[in-house]
Amino acid sequence: MRTVFEGSVHVQYTQMYVDSRANCVSIRDDHQAGQVNGLCGAAVEGYLFLTTGMHTGHVGLTIEVHETPPAVDERWEDVVEASFTPQTRTVWLAQWEGGIACEFELDPVDHRVRYCAVGMDEATAHGVVFDGEPPVDRYLLQFWPAPAEPDRVVRQTSDQAAYWNQVARDRPPPPTPHERAAAACAAREEEARAYAETVRKYELRMWADRLPTERLRRVGGNVHGMRMLDVHLVHAIARVDDGTQREIARWAAHRAHALAGLDGVDWIAPALAALDMGAPLPAPFDEPDVAWRRLLEDPNVPCTTITLPDGTTHNALQQACALPALLGAAEPDSLQAALDALYAAAVTHGTDHRAFLDEVRDTWPGLGVVPPAPAESPPPPFPFPLLTRDVPDDTASGEPTPAAEAQPTASAPDLKAPKAPKAPPRTRPSAMPPVAPPTARRPPGMGLAPPVPAPGPRPRPAGEGVPIARAEIVIAATFPGRPAAAEAVAADGAARVPIREDVDSDGDGEQEPPDAG
Repeated sequence: MRTVFEGSVHVQYTQMYVDSRANCVSIRDDHQAGQVNGLCGAAVEGYLFLTTGMHTGHVGLTIEVHETPPAVDERWEDVVEASFTPQTRTVWLAQWEGGIACEFELDPVDHRVRYCAVGMDEATAHGVVFDGEPPVDRYLLQFWPAPAEPDRVVRQTSDQAAYWNQVARDRPPPPTPHERAAAACAAREEEARAYAETVRKYELRMWADRLPTERLRRVGGNVHGMRMLDVHLVHAIARVDDGTQREIARWAAHRAHALAGLDGVDWIAPALAALDMGAPLPAPFDEPDVAWRRLLEDPNVPCTTITLPDGTTHNALQQACALPALLGAAEPDSLQAALDALYAAAVTHGTDHRAFLDEVRDTWPGLGVVPPAPAESPPPPFPFPLLTRDVPDDTASGEPTPAAEAQPTASAPDLKAPKAPKAPPRTRPSAMPPVAPPTARRPPGMGLAPPVPAPGPRPRPAGEGVPIARAEIVIAATFPGRPAAAEAVAADGAARVPIREDVDSDGDGEQEPPDAG
């Protein structure tokens, strides 16, 4: 036998504890579940909840470790026994406020523990022992190796022991392993249901009270940027056939390049023609980095600035906004191609983007009755992964998918949604500006800046164009790679401004639209 502790322990609320768990968590009232004794709660594995007669103050305590069962000393008024299996070799005696009174070693095997008490009724009547006063009640805790067996009351003398033992007997028995497993499964199902409902409600807010199709949930590129501009149009485009989506993508690419004056550039026109024929884009568009570099360095490329749809960025390079429409229209997924090309074309139109998107409705009546874009932009993409279910994509049928078929469930891909620009202005232009050559003068108030020269020294007719002192190149695009670093150079060669690379990719083909702020 070895005595591992002998002294006084401070108790509060008639409690002290023996703990061997690696991760200490709070214990509720289940420490006595299924027991007949209420003094030594051992229902939680690796943990003992010891009850004293003293409410607050010091009690006397001795802890002994034996090799064999010790005899019961007749001096102890109340004696109970229970089984105890340490979870770790180190066991500690803990006090109510979290302090450790002592630590000792026990082999991590099944043990029997005997808890003996004397003076419990006197301690209860005394109530509180102040510092410097001797303990009123004393306790003995004995451990020895023994197979697990039910707890028992060896001796009961005090009224306090009788009360707590009856409290333990009145508690409901602990749940069976099957009941615990069923309860855990039900809790997980309820958590998944609540999470799915939260996602469904947020998704309805995102998509203007109409759940998207499964294909629309999974599409990459600038889907969320386009959704922020005109969510109803996105719904309509997602439900038409692949051929119509391709037509919209090609049309948007031509409109953007015509508006930016790029359709007549000798190395861009062949790419537009290849797009119309469904052929791969020729060089340099097979390497987007090279295409971007050439766009910014070619002296034959027009250079105009616009105000972005958010209305706060006033010096965006229009040609850099238009080029992604061509790259996006060539995407393998026809839905992504249509949305990427439309988004880039809408950005190219700047503050006149509403009229451009209305023209899409008029050009394709097969989209159905598409309401105008909401006055308030939908919220940004989810701050948590979307919950979706694995179903075949409704890509080529051309038949509308009921909203009920697009309910989110508890399995989800890791979707990183792109950032979206701020809400567009609520005023809608009465008509879209005509597509004019980049050197033509445009009437004021049409959302386009006066024509300005391209970077690099080259002749400019007198009285035409405005030199760039500073231009911010905004790339609103989806493309496989980023453009190489470049600079916008004023006509006099004085000002050099690095390109702001606002396009981000997480490696899965989904790009982020420019932060218009």
